[in-house]
Amino acid sequence: MSRIQQLYGGAMSMAVPAGMEDVSAVREIPDHQEVFANSMTDQSIIVEILESAAEHEEARSALVHHFNELARANDAEEPAPIGRTEQLPHAGAEAYALVGEQRVAKFNDAEKAADAVNTVCVMLALIRVPPPHSADILVSLNVPLRIGHGSSSYEPSPSSSQTLSAADTEAAYAEFKAMVGTLRINDYGLFA
Repeated sequence: MSRIQQLYGGAMSMAVPAGMEDVSAVREIPDHQEVFANSMTDQSIIVEILESAAEHEEARSALVHHFNELARANDAEEPAPIGRTEQLPHAGAEAYALVGEQRVAKFNDAEKAADAVNTVCVMLALIRVPPPHSADILVSLNVPLRIGHGSSSYEPSPSSSQTLSAADTEAAYAEFKAMVGTLRINDYGLFA
């Protein structure tokens, strides 16, 4: 179940899954981002508006560029493998999605414990805002696959797994694509 969430003061909207809470209620978020998190699953959704990656005219190439930039910004431990890339149907805009993994520590966990690194499935979509505007909208869903024992997200429990199954990941990707399909630009003045 999901709800339609107004983004950027109503200039955009998108269906956000139930359980995802607006992070701006608890901490400051940059103006070019909207961030939602589920404290029970440790999943997060980030919607971000960036200048179009001009050096990457093809949207698929721009998507891979943004994914690699995200890995660099997250201080990912290893090169982030990309599992798949596909074009998505999206009204009036070119859209692509990819799935990859990043091995990253949460917050300042890496400074506290050597085994704080988590393996996160990153689902990233790029929606190219059509001319005359020059912007890329990125939507990401971060799904923890394996939680490091030293991570602040680790909860030792004999009854719960700290590893997400491939079937769960596939289900999350299907939900992600459906969510991205609901993204609407209500006011192109946002990109002026």
